[in-house]
Amino acid sequence: MPDLESMFHPKSVAVVGASPRPLAPSNLHFMYPLLAYGYPGKIYPVHPKADKIHGLPAYRSILDIAEPVDYVISAIPATQVPRLMRDCAAAGVKTVTVFTSGFSEVGTPAGARLEKEIADIARRGGIRLVGPNCLGLHCPAGGLSLDFNIPRDSGHVGFLAQSGGNACEIVGAAAERGMFISKGVSFGNAALLNECDFLEYLAADADTEVIAAYIEGPKQPARLLRALRAGVRAKPVVMLKGGVTEAGAGVVTSHTGAMAGSSQVWDTLCRQTGVVPVHHFEELIDTLAAFVYLKPPRGRRVGIIGVGGGASVLAADQCAGAGLEVPPLPEEIRRSIQEYTPPVGVGLRNPLDLDTAGFMDAALAARTVGTVAGWDGVDFVVLAVLPGILLAHSHHQVLAGHVEALAKVAREAGKPLAVVLRTAGIFRSEQAAQGIQADFQKAGFPVFRSVDGAARAVAHLIARREAGRRAMPPPRSRMV
Repeated sequence: MPDLESMFHPKSVAVVGASPRPLAPSNLHFMYPLLAYGYPGKIYPVHPKADKIHGLPAYRSILDIAEPVDYVISAIPATQVPRLMRDCAAAGVKTVTVFTSGFSEVGTPAGARLEKEIADIARRGGIRLVGPNCLGLHCPAGGLSLDFNIPRDSGHVGFLAQSGGNACEIVGAAAERGMFISKGVSFGNAALLNECDFLEYLAADADTEVIAAYIEGPKQPARLLRALRAGVRAKPVVMLKGGVTEAGAGVVTSHTGAMAGSSQVWDTLCRQTGVVPVHHFEELIDTLAAFVYLKPPRGRRVGIIGVGGGASVLAADQCAGAGLEVPPLPEEIRRSIQEYTPPVGVGLRNPLDLDTAGFMDAALAARTVGTVAGWDGVDFVVLAVLPGILLAHSHHQVLAGHVEALAKVAREAGKPLAVVLRTAGIFRSEQAAQGIQADFQKAGFPVFRSVDGAARAVAHLIARREAGRRAMPPPRSRMV
């Protein structure tokens, strides 16, 4: 495995194709992020005619830069990249990301030859080539970002993604859930460094506790199998596979030039290696949240608390469909809850259907959660909240009292608690959810948008525990 640690912490970066035009892709994806992130090293814009770009001296060529350059980002036409790669080899550049498309993904012999040529130059010159057709490296601690509008916080989620767009969405969606990135990479066509290199690196990286992967087609299938087996022994690997249908496979070929493979092949690979397979982007983020926030439950028995009879029926179906058990509450638990809950509108099975008034009273809601969580017949609890009702009837400071009370009973019960902010896609509810989501996350609760999403994510967490594999170290200052 090549030494990849230094490439995430370069001492200097050159952007070849940097432009005086404000909305040029080289600015949006590279110059602005470097400047906005406060990149601590030296930045060298390279442009054939400009004297200054964003207040920085511009250079005509890599060879005109007198000082060593660790990392070069290429944002020039594909036909010009071989010459740049030869210049980088002559200048002793260590890492090159090729942002440009126009290589094997276009499906022409000329594109394939061009890609082989730059890979050969990189091998001979000892250059770590990322791409082509990608956004490259993301490392907040090193001042590197895939986009100027991405949170700069560092965390403990690592990712590898063939797609630059999907890579940016992983960073952004994870941040909204209170999860931040250690290191990540968009690697595109993978002409030289591929998913195996980055997976092996992240599996050994001390800053990374869980790995997210979006892969379209492997360059080295046998090596990937070995890398996944070894990686899963170290930490959870959550994989979203692109191109598992005939329609998707055709798009994959034109996107990164990869061979996609069937869904049956990938399902088999996940079973053989212990990889956590997910089937859409929302499930990927939900599953990351379960691994980052929750201790693995002892078993599959879930206690569900929510508002609404129909919603309770669907919640039971969704949990059972995810492979969880929904045991009925015993008589003594029901009698205990009846002593302090309103006599009307409360369903006392499992799911437990509290009326709206039950949720408005923080002490009552917390007591109910504590009663269910304290029962030996459940291993974890899912609490479904209607954010619109909470904010319509409660001041935000009152809601903070709910969160504090729930955190206390969850700690006392010693069982994981997942919070679902049920919005049904309604715009006002979504606005309300955004207003209160951070409160729950700061208290250490993973937040989901549906019981189905929570159930599937926690089921993945349980499956890893049941497989007997070594669990991820506890999240830092987050778990309740």
